[in-house]
Amino acid sequence: MGLSLWNIFKSGLLCTNALLILNRHRFLAKYGLDDVQNMGCSPSENPLKYQAVGLLSAVQYLKVPVIALNIITIVFEILLGGS
Repeated sequence: MGLSLWNIFKSGLLCTNALLILNRHRFLAKYGLDDVQNMGCSPSENPLKYQAVGLLSAVQYLKVPVIALNIITIVFEILLGGS
């Protein structure tokens, strides 16, 4: 597997899929990443934690586009033979 734009796209899509399947209320609550308002500290005290929560919240809006990109990727892989 060489380093090409197609492989970089597929790895980014795979990482986005991994972030999408995380359920904030079930899995991330034990780490305190389920809600920004109830984290118990200000953003200046722990900015990395707030950015992680923001990323996990923002990626939830990408569900429909990611499903479409998954379908397109699967069709291309079937038609072009994969790599």
